[in-house]
Amino acid sequence: MLSTFNRNKSKLVIACLAAGFGVHLHSLAQAANDSGTLNINGQISSTTCVLNMGDTAATASGVKTLQLGSTAAPAAAGAAGATFGTAQSVVFTVTNANGTTCTFGGTPANTLWDIGLTPGTYQTVTAGGNVLLLSSGTSATGAASNVGVLLKGSFGTGVTTGANNLNLNLVNPPYGVMLSGSTSAPAALAAQSIAVTAQFARTSATVAPTAGAFSATLPLTVWYK
Repeated sequence: MLSTFNRNKSKLVIACLAAGFGVHLHSLAQAANDSGTLNINGQISSTTCVLNMGDTAATASGVKTLQLGSTAAPAAAGAAGATFGTAQSVVFTVTNANGTTCTFGGTPANTLWDIGLTPGTYQTVTAGGNVLLLSSGTSATGAASNVGVLLKGSFGTGVTTGANNLNLNLVNPPYGVMLSGSTSAPAALAAQSIAVTAQFARTSATVAPTAGAFSATLPLTVWYK
């Protein structure tokens, strides 16, 4: 049974400076109320889960930034979907307020968690078999063109990078697109992590990417099952 126990709303923002290619990846997590939560089947829990983003400052502020940096645009010829520039990753975990492994609760008890992208709030393109995230400002003056971002996800104990290309068009109600790479339901155990890696990729084999601004916002939901 799906429970809304401690479901956190977050968002993932990807952006870069017009001076060159670069990307900021933010996750804004809202802390739950420590006094207890009421889930859909009526159980009251005295614990809440916090979306931990890998370092104390980021978790406390609710903002995680991944800077891919500036990189020269690749030559015109190249495979569609091919990545370039430096990949960066973020590792998510869920913990209790004191930093210990989260106790999910629920009736029946929840045992798994995941992070879902909210569908219908971003643009994509398929290039070379990969589904790439497009900037929300691709038609704006000064925006980068012919470039997308490839997102990879994975989960497990001690994972540090995403390993599986995420199909941003594969929406699985009600979860959306899960960052673990699962295509059916939440997949990570409480003690496991979810890693997401972002890297620039070409959207065309014949037209080179151009330098410019890149930005996109991806609302997230933390699911427990």
